[in-house]
Amino acid sequence: MFSILYSWDIKLLELVNLSFHNFFLNNLALIITYFGVLDTGLFIALILYLFGNEKEKRVAKILVVTLLLTFVFTQIIKYIILRPRPYQDLSSLIVLSRGTDPSFPSGHTAMASALAFTLGRNYGYLGFFMILPILVALSRLYLGVHYPSDVFVGFLLGIIVSYLCEYLFKNTKIMNFIKNSRKTLKV
Repeated sequence: MFSILYSWDIKLLELVNLSFHNFFLNNLALIITYFGVLDTGLFIALILYLFGNEKEKRVAKILVVTLLLTFVFTQIIKYIILRPRPYQDLSSLIVLSRGTDPSFPSGHTAMASALAFTLGRNYGYLGFFMILPILVALSRLYLGVHYPSDVFVGFLLGIIVSYLCEYLFKNTKIMNFIKNSRKTLKV
């Protein structure tokens, strides 16, 4: 079963990675991939917080918590699974970038997914916002740094963490407990 899934992983990766390379697409993929970096999401949250109204400030807070938790969960999973990057196993790939941590799941895709899902749920246009993590996922395959299963799980992880953070922020009992806990700790 796993050998069949792995062979599909390789075939889909090679389909994306070994097709359509040129100067423009190579640079576009390198730019798109930065929308999946923690710093990019935190910068967007900072802009929302500094220049926004109350709604934007609330969204910025949710976004910061969501992105940080997504980062933590992604890193924990990466170092439990310890999956090598595809370019470490497949010499046929065109490699335009390198990762320093394990491959599974894709942190860039998880971050982009968490960012897009949070913004989409708060501002509408969820379908429009979700184009971003799809493009980031494709860029990670195109660059040769992830398998399709890495980006798929990263995509799901970002959505799940975003959904849970939204739930926590909307749950008044939980938020009151957190506020009261902070007051108790200051005493």
